[in-house]
Amino acid sequence: MNFEETYKKYFKRIFAYVCSRTGNETTAEDICINLWQKVLEKFSSYDESKGNIEQWLFTIARNEVNSYFRLYFIKNFFSLTGKEELHQHLDKQPLENLASEEDKKLLFQCLQDLSKKERDLISLKFFSSLNNREIAKVSGLSESNVGTILKRSLDKIRLKMESL
Repeated sequence: MNFEETYKKYFKRIFAYVCSRTGNETTAEDICINLWQKVLEKFSSYDESKGNIEQWLFTIARNEVNSYFRLYFIKNFFSLTGKEELHQHLDKQPLENLASEEDKKLLFQCLQDLSKKERDLISLKFFSSLNNREIAKVSGLSESNVGTILKRSLDKIRLKMESL
């Protein structure tokens, strides 16, 4: 598979994952630009014997999102005006199928209460449509561990949403 085929096949899933992690489509677009540029630059060095292309792409995506958050929070820690921007980020949702904006905000708040690992697995499962086996390969966890974490995370979200 060449770069163009890879891009066409995985763009939507990668974008959905990044968007779900950032909570902002504009930010996700910026991250994806950098992400796909890195993929293009490194595409010739991809080694299939070390893992499938999907694992490689989602690993790059996770690293780019994590890098964004490290830089974002460092900048806002030293910024006098960064707090307002953070609240704007939290208000925007990539979840078009929920009934109302209020439901979207509630779900996003519940996701923020999860650990980083839990949010990451939820994003891979529901925003990027990976199955547990694929998530296990991308995350380095066992398939049963992925299932357990996802179930517990969904239970936490369900309880939180019911209590609000």
